[in-house]
Amino acid sequence: MAKPKGKDSRKKSATNSSGKKRVASAAFPAENNRDEFFEGSDSEAPSQGEEDEQRVETAPEKRNRIAKEYMQKVNIGLQEQAGSDSEMDEAGVHDSLGEVLKQKAMEASGYMQRKIAHQLELPSLRAASGTNTGTSGRFIRTSKMAVTAVCLSSDDQTAYCVSKDGVIFALDIESGKRSRFDWQHTADHSQTVGTTADWVKRKAQSVGKNALLAIAISFDDRYLVVGGGDKKLHIWDAISHQYIRSLSGTTGHKDVITGLAFRDGTHELFSCGADRAVKLWNLDNMAYVDTLFGHQSEVLAIDILRQERAVSSGNDHTCRVWKIAEESQLIFRSHGMAVDCCKYITGTEWVTGASDGSLAMWSQTKKRPTSVLRRAHGYPRPGLAPFSTQSVASVTGQDPTADGTNGLEDDGPVGPGSVGGDAASWIGAVGVCKGTDLVASGAGDGVVRLWQVADGKVGKVLHELGGLPARGFVNALQFARSGKFLVAGMGQEPRLGRWARDGTAKNGLLIHQLHLRND
Repeated sequence: MAKPKGKDSRKKSATNSSGKKRVASAAFPAENNRDEFFEGSDSEAPSQGEEDEQRVETAPEKRNRIAKEYMQKVNIGLQEQAGSDSEMDEAGVHDSLGEVLKQKAMEASGYMQRKIAHQLELPSLRAASGTNTGTSGRFIRTSKMAVTAVCLSSDDQTAYCVSKDGVIFALDIESGKRSRFDWQHTADHSQTVGTTADWVKRKAQSVGKNALLAIAISFDDRYLVVGGGDKKLHIWDAISHQYIRSLSGTTGHKDVITGLAFRDGTHELFSCGADRAVKLWNLDNMAYVDTLFGHQSEVLAIDILRQERAVSSGNDHTCRVWKIAEESQLIFRSHGMAVDCCKYITGTEWVTGASDGSLAMWSQTKKRPTSVLRRAHGYPRPGLAPFSTQSVASVTGQDPTADGTNGLEDDGPVGPGSVGGDAASWIGAVGVCKGTDLVASGAGDGVVRLWQVADGKVGKVLHELGGLPARGFVNALQFARSGKFLVAGMGQEPRLGRWARDGTAKNGLLIHQLHLRND
């Protein structure tokens, strides 16, 4: 039977509650001090500005902020133009802003070209051939052996290169300051188990185990990837020069890595090698994705733009366009045995250079080249003047592929010194100024030749613009996105072998400034 609550029980509970109240009062202030407590808490709380500083900006917010800043910058330029043009009102500025953004998007996706080739002020090829000095541009020595690959950062401020002796260099374009990546590149010389049967005769190794033959940088300058004779992909932080990791193993290449390319706007990496395979990697997850088979011999070069279509060329006298989404490929057969280099001009057109000295233009809609310049780096014939701002076809009065010579022959010196012979005309590198009609090609004849992509009868053709002197073998070419300069990776030897050597040349980077007229 429960006792009724009387005075004693109420006093007892009051006593206990008073004790609890004393404990509670030690932790919490009394009622008359509550205002002071809340005032103190408000003073200790972080301000709105401090919260904004502590808050981390997410990736979508960052993209939105950059887009707004870019639109504001473009809008200011259009408003300044409208201020000088009394006919342009606010609606006209808005329409112009839309047109500018649309044009930039189409240029980035490869659907539109900026016509800048006709604005170049270049010496003729004859003038470049008469240069006695080794180089007329700015030369920076980077390594003891030949430079094999070059890439540029997205802002054109830094050039990265690799060489046959396994050295990675970063070069500041404006100041010329060099910085070498600190790493000990010691390849595993042990035989890889299970890659080749014991009874298969092994071919001679064209490059050393420590040689680096390919380099690529992501669109946001986050990842720098190199590859070469050790069959591994080495991933670096391009800004801090810190080594991240390597990708290899059972899913990696079984032979020398010869080419690397990032898909624009993504961290999808394409690699090709002497194992006849093209591989796809995702660097967001640092994972292998897929292997594309089809080439019957070594794959020597690969390139890709924004679309999910990569183009590769190899030693099996073919170019192949890989449709990643459709899981299919298109085969384009070349007249030459080895197609050493390839570069996209637009999403459906590309240019290639071959070991026989021919420069070819291709279209995805035709199985054969739309135009071929045979012996594009040959020597001039007496009595002809192909070295001008006109095309070879307009000088000779015939189709460039009619006699297969392009008005050029194989005797006589050219450029600021040359090794001569077939090795001098072997095209080892082609470069395309992204989103424009400007193309460059390099060999061992002492001249980097520049070309304009123009419309022909059956497709795109190449017209000669002029040349830039470059002593040695041109193993890599990279244009600045602005078209203001050209970087060439030079060497005493070709990129993929040692069948010729120019002892008077130097190993390093050659930077030529390009001057554009304001039409």
